[in-house]
Amino acid sequence: MFAVFAGCGGADDSSSSSAPSGTSSSSAGGSCNYPDLVSASERTQANACGIHVSAAYAEADSGLASVIAACQKGQKATADAYYASTYKSMVSFARSNSATLSCGTNTAPTVANTSSQTYYNLCVKTTPSGGTITYSSACYGPVQSGEGGCGGGGYSYFTQNISLSACQAAGASWLKSR
Repeated sequence: MFAVFAGCGGADDSSSSSAPSGTSSSSAGGSCNYPDLVSASERTQANACGIHVSAAYAEADSGLASVIAACQKGQKATADAYYASTYKSMVSFARSNSATLSCGTNTAPTVANTSSQTYYNLCVKTTPSGGTITYSSACYGPVQSGEGGCGGGGYSYFTQNISLSACQAAGASWLKSR
């Protein structure tokens, strides 16, 4: 739910009205029906994915609130134009961020740290063949703190290590425990 602060009809500009997500408001001068294009599941995924994505959705919510407020002030043409171009672009941008970061999946990477420290990811693979299972490990990097990934080859991210030698030791330990 978000609050829309606008003068509507004979009310002064300090009055507020609330329009829950997915609804719209009407003014005496015309219809101010603008559907919220962001679903509840997208909001949940965005909140779970992190601030880079949730901030983009929050900006889209603010855009929709601005559209409704402009319409309620009698600026329907401006509101229509803003909704059709800017608001829809905001939603598209937020969805693009969400898709880029694989939000809502268990493989979503975290946004990379900007520090100069590098790390190495321990990546592991289990391969069944002719009734036996072969285990292998590999070190992938250098990468930034929190950055997942294994570079392909069927390996899965297991853990992150401070150095290549630490990653190799962790890989040897993982293989020994199999």
